[in-house]
Amino acid sequence: MKNIYKMIFVALLASTYGCEKFLDVNENEDKVRAVSMQLSLPGAQASMAATFGGSFHNLGGFWSQYYTQSPDAGQYEDFDAYVVSTDFFDGEWSEVYTGALVNLRNIKNEANASGATSYALVATLCEAYTFQMLSDLYDKIPYSEALAGGDNTKPKFDNGEDVYKALIAEIDASVAAYEANPSADDLSSADMIFNGDMSQWIGFANTLKLKMYMRQSYTASPKGTEIMALLSEDNFITSDAAFSSWTSEQGKRNPYFEVQVDRLGDVNGRASNTLLSYLLDSEDPRVDEIYTPGSSGHKAKPQGDYANRDIPNGELSKPLITALTPVYFMTMSELHFLKAEALVRYSGASGAQGEYEAGIDASFASHGLGDGSSLYASGGAYEWNDAGSEEDKIGQIMMQKWVSMANQQNLEAFFEMNRTQYPPLSSAAKGTEGAIGERTLSYASTLTGYNTPRRLDVPDVEVSRNAKAPASTGIAAKVWWDRK
Repeated sequence: MKNIYKMIFVALLASTYGCEKFLDVNENEDKVRAVSMQLSLPGAQASMAATFGGSFHNLGGFWSQYYTQSPDAGQYEDFDAYVVSTDFFDGEWSEVYTGALVNLRNIKNEANASGATSYALVATLCEAYTFQMLSDLYDKIPYSEALAGGDNTKPKFDNGEDVYKALIAEIDASVAAYEANPSADDLSSADMIFNGDMSQWIGFANTLKLKMYMRQSYTASPKGTEIMALLSEDNFITSDAAFSSWTSEQGKRNPYFEVQVDRLGDVNGRASNTLLSYLLDSEDPRVDEIYTPGSSGHKAKPQGDYANRDIPNGELSKPLITALTPVYFMTMSELHFLKAEALVRYSGASGAQGEYEAGIDASFASHGLGDGSSLYASGGAYEWNDAGSEEDKIGQIMMQKWVSMANQQNLEAFFEMNRTQYPPLSSAAKGTEGAIGERTLSYASTLTGYNTPRRLDVPDVEVSRNAKAPASTGIAAKVWWDRK
C-alpha cells in the first residue's frame, strides 16, 4: 500500500506549492535554503500523516479493539489473529525513513546552517515525534546512525530507552536554541500542523516530553520530578496537533478513508463490541461520531469473531472516518488525561478530577458535542470516584483516554493500553466475550495463552539489507517501558 499513501502526500504537496514560487526566487544561497525548507516541510508532515494516519492507524484500530474484521471480507484477519507477516509494513517503514525523516533531517541541516531556528525547531519536533512512535512500535530502531544516506546503509539499532533519552536531549537543545535566538521566518504557509505558530510548537515540545516521561511510569526509573516540573510550568499545546489539509479529491483525502473506504470498498473494518458495548452501556453520544450504525442500529462483533456470520454484514456498525477527517498527532484530550494521571501518581491526585473532566470535555468538543458534563456529573456513568486507590483512579482516567482516542489516535491508544492494561483483558477463555469494560481475547488469536500483541518485528525490507537488525522476538514481546 506504500504507493497509495505516497500518492496522497505527493498530490497534496503539488497542489499546495508550484514551481512558480520556486522560480521567483533569486539564486541566493540563503533564499534557496529558505525555499527548500518551505517546500520540504509540508511534504514531510504529509508523509507523517500518511504513515501514522493510514496503515498504522488501521492496525491500532484493531489492536485497541475499536475495529474487528468483517465476516464478509478477509483483508485484516491476520490483525485479529495476532499474526502479522514481517513484510506487511515494509512500505510504511521505507516511507517513514526515506520520506518524512529524510526530509526533516535535511530541513534541520539547512536551518542550522542558515540560522533559521524556527524551521530547526519544527523539524526537530516532527522528527522526535516520528522516532518516538517508531520506537514504541518496534522497540529497537535505527536512530543514532540513521539517515546518513550512502555514508551508512547499515545503521545500528538503538535500544528504545536510549532513543528516548537522546530525543529529549534533542528537544531541549532545539527549544533552547530557538528561545535564545528566535528567527523571523514565516512558516504560516509551510507548517501544516500549527501554521507557523511557534508558541504552539513550544507547547508541543513540552507535551511530547510529558507523554514520553509518562510512558516510563511503570519502569524502574519513573520521571516524577521531571513531570512535576513540566506541570508547574504548564506550557503545553492549547489546540490539537493535527494534519487537516485534506480535500475531497482522490489522492488528497484522509489516508484511512483513501484506502479502506475508497480503494477497498469499506468492506473490512467493523465495530468491535469491546468499545461499542461500553459506549452503549454508558449512553455515550460519542457512539454516533465514532461509528456509523448498520441498517438496524448499532451492532458489533466480538473481537476476532469473523468466522461467525450470525449478524449480516450490513447490520454491523463501522468506523466513521471521512475524506476530511484530520490525522491527529496529539490532542487536547490526551494532554488533559496525561496531566490527570500525572497528578494521581505524583501529586496525591490533587487537581486530577478537573483534568479528567477536562479530558472528557475536550473529547466531546472534538466531535462537536459540547461537553461531557452529563456523563461525569453526580450519578453519571463517568462520575469521578475519589474514594478508590491510586490504581483505581488511573483506571478511570485510562478508560476515558481509550474512548477519546478512538478514530483519532488509534496507535497511541494501543501503546497506552499496553502500558497501563486498561481496558483490562478479560480472564474468560478464548472464544468467550469479555464483560463490558474489558478487552476480549481475540476469538482468532494464534498466540499462546492470554498473550496479546505488544509490538511489531522489524520489517523484512530492513532485515534483508541490514545485518545489524535484531532477531525476531515475536509480537507478544514487550517493549522496554511495558512493565505492568
